[in-house]
Amino acid sequence: MLATRSARLCWGQHYHLLRYHQVPAGSRHEAHITADYPLPAGCTTEHARQALTQLVRRHEGLRTVYDLRARPWPLQRVEPPAPLPVREATTEDDGTPPPAEVIRQLVRAPFDLGREWPVRACAVTTGGRLRRLHLVFNHLSFDDVALDVLCRDLDALLAARVERRPVALAPVPQQPVDLARYEAGRPAAEVDAALAHWHGELRRLPDDVFAARRDASRAPGAAHSASLTVPSLLATSRAIAARARVWPSAVQLAAYAVAVAAYTGERRVAHRMYTSQRDASGYHSVLTCMSYPTAASIDLTDDPAFSTVLRRAADRVEQAITHAHVPYDRLAELVERESRRRRRPLRIASELNFLDNAPRSCRTRRERLVWNAEPSDWATAGSDVYFRIYEWSDGITLALQAMDEVMDRETVEHFLRGYARLLDAHREPGIDLTVSQAAELIGFAAAPPGPAPDLAPKSAAESVAESVAESAPVGEAERVLLAVTAEVNGLARVDPADSYAAAGGRVLRLPRLLAELGELDWHGLTVGQLASAASLRSLAARMERCGTADG
Repeated sequence: MLATRSARLCWGQHYHLLRYHQVPAGSRHEAHITADYPLPAGCTTEHARQALTQLVRRHEGLRTVYDLRARPWPLQRVEPPAPLPVREATTEDDGTPPPAEVIRQLVRAPFDLGREWPVRACAVTTGGRLRRLHLVFNHLSFDDVALDVLCRDLDALLAARVERRPVALAPVPQQPVDLARYEAGRPAAEVDAALAHWHGELRRLPDDVFAARRDASRAPGAAHSASLTVPSLLATSRAIAARARVWPSAVQLAAYAVAVAAYTGERRVAHRMYTSQRDASGYHSVLTCMSYPTAASIDLTDDPAFSTVLRRAADRVEQAITHAHVPYDRLAELVERESRRRRRPLRIASELNFLDNAPRSCRTRRERLVWNAEPSDWATAGSDVYFRIYEWSDGITLALQAMDEVMDRETVEHFLRGYARLLDAHREPGIDLTVSQAAELIGFAAAPPGPAPDLAPKSAAESVAESVAESAPVGEAERVLLAVTAEVNGLARVDPADSYAAAGGRVLRLPRLLAELGELDWHGLTVGQLASAASLRSLAARMERCGTADG
């Protein structure tokens, strides 16, 4: 199908594109957004089809595909309006797959980004009557704000269809292609100034905030997931925020930093906090993804009181919002450059997400801990910890996913309960615990000393060994990796001793590079490995030939 408009990817989409290709195809559904959509009384399958078709015509992002092979950069291509395909599933025993199976297939199948629109729909019927409308979204094209925009429009369209009346919706002021063209035209000096902020943040981060607790001997790839709902924490966190005159998200960031410090012994706590680019960009209502985790740290080395941590957290939130509008792939390249400067990896794999779920209810009046299924798909994405704070109309849920390598099952529960105790301790005015006092309250056993960084210059023996390695015969895997790296990035020469980025490779082209390696039947590398400071020669040693390309 021909495209009606095209542009480069929006900056907020870069992270989700790279993350989607970091994990195996069978695990990509972990990043899908899925939910039953509430229907007005009297809504039929035909009403839903008509409303979705009108929605697709209205919002270009719903009919956009992504050309990852485009040169010199991936492109988003808007296709002409057409009816959105709607799968039908009946609850009746008529020999067709049951609704649960149809929906499971829609949720779990990876999106074919180059051909498939970023939304799927399933109508569940009984005796021909519509019972449920299930929607599945690709996170590459949607964040919470975009979903809110979509839901408001769909509510209005469905109601108008059911009531057999026209509907008047305000014009769509901004489409994703408009945002992408604005971003592509931003002066380089403005982008570089924002990136300079993040470069300064990276220079302040510890190598690995979980270094003292990391145990690679634990079950590889194992992970844990639990949720603690505490109704009273809503009033507590709001009271703390009101007294300090900060946003509720700053309260949660401060508590997270102190809890991580209590567990790890690290007093410069690094994290990635999901931050929206909408305010910084000026494109407030565009229906696309404009949120990704930005790196920052909070300095606790002076054993500050919690009120001081709050002010520092509020400043970090403000700075993140102010400088958020930058392309994520450039941030990834800054991390790789900083790793090369340190001559050791800079690992920022702790993610924090504050989610406003009001006006929905947490559905409990008492504290409740729930153990979730092992997050095996999330565990392939390369994170250490993913901490979410859901704020409901009547409570807060703390949700923690953690790799066993950094937190065992007992520690996950201890962390959640300790975090809640920390906030509860500051419920009333006059309590202002220092970081060390908070650590005693949370009650983790002392972390062992972390590994000392190796900052010594290379010895003569190491230099000789590297020279020998550089002169070793070039294997087939290395020749292929160097050739594809050069071809994808338009480079005349690639040094195998360089990292991908140091050789001139751009992170945003990595999905295309992996696809081209796959077409040659070479596998074994991930986006994260290629974006690291590891040499291309060492990466080639991980490659193997085995079968066909992974979609």
